[in-house]
Amino acid sequence: MKKLIAIVSVLAMLLALFTVPAMAEEGPIRIGTIYAMSGGNAAIGENILRGIDFAVAEINAKGGVNGRMLEVVRGDHAGDPAQGRSEAERLITQEHVDVMMGCHMSVVTEVVAQVCTQYGVPMITAISTLDKLSDPDHEAMDYFFRLCPLNSVYVKDMLEYLKDSSEQTGEEIKTIAIFTDRAAIGQELIRCVELFKDEYGFDLVATVDYSLCDSYIGDATLFVQTLKAQGFTPKMIVAKANGFTDPAFLTNLGSAANGVASVVEFNPDLINGQEINEAFKAEYGVNMNGHSAESYTVVWVFKTAIEAAGTTDGAAVRDAIAALDIQGEFPGGRKIVLPYDRIKFENYDLAGVTHYRDNTSASVAIAQVQDGEWKTVWPFSFTDTKIVYPAPLQ
Repeated sequence: MKKLIAIVSVLAMLLALFTVPAMAEEGPIRIGTIYAMSGGNAAIGENILRGIDFAVAEINAKGGVNGRMLEVVRGDHAGDPAQGRSEAERLITQEHVDVMMGCHMSVVTEVVAQVCTQYGVPMITAISTLDKLSDPDHEAMDYFFRLCPLNSVYVKDMLEYLKDSSEQTGEEIKTIAIFTDRAAIGQELIRCVELFKDEYGFDLVATVDYSLCDSYIGDATLFVQTLKAQGFTPKMIVAKANGFTDPAFLTNLGSAANGVASVVEFNPDLINGQEINEAFKAEYGVNMNGHSAESYTVVWVFKTAIEAAGTTDGAAVRDAIAALDIQGEFPGGRKIVLPYDRIKFENYDLAGVTHYRDNTSASVAIAQVQDGEWKTVWPFSFTDTKIVYPAPLQ
């Protein structure tokens, strides 16, 4: 009898072992998010989360993913890498999230990606642009993928816009100057311009970098106000987003902002994004912007990958993300609403440096303030609006 009990017990244990994976595939698919929900960047985090929530609602309304609903589990990094690490471990070990999104700030994204790799949880950053996140020092973070363009791509697109602008303005841009802060992103802007300027035939005549004196919106406002006070009117101004695309920029400056251009990851008048923006604005009362559009897109990427994998197993989902090649629109879903029409994560060389698991089709658009509104002016194939030249700044 004891032997029989022992055999029955062993069989029960084996049955339990074999049924755990099946149980794990029931219930909602949990998406962990780590963004600033407190502190000085809380408004940015709130806007990112709107994009995530909007995509989740759309997908759940159509039956979810493989018959399972999506559920968002939030973490707050509050701008602190150490808190980001702690939140990542909590979401993975206590909340049992299946996939992870984050973190807006590249320094936080880096540590969270390390935690995700340690635990085998697939992670996609919608927004973090620092080049080094995918460089050879981070090759081993093989559960980490990046949707958004790198800083290098931002700068290349800015230079390409300046080059292409002659098609509409009739005047070729030959000289450029840089005005930026001494933070990591600002210094990378200088590095990238130095790296690519000769390729586009530009003469860099001045570089001015300064200690950060205020928030991004304060610096952007002061920059334009100072130009106006000094009576200096450069023919073109192209910003790398940040404070220039803050909603307060137009409010602060009024007509003085007219003619300023900036890179944008999304703009409501983009041909690809007008329909989704109307629905988003009806829900939240504000336009979708680059952050919310990119985070929205990442949720759809996860949906597509999990459906392809047929499971939420981390390694299987990671492999499915690596194999994705989404062209034009998501299967059974929306068009790609960003200023490009393909999503594919690849390893590649950029300026002689190998990068890993980046979305190699990612790019930005250029928008210009015209009559008090941001209007997309480049790429020319994504808009019918023409460049106002020279920048009136009035």
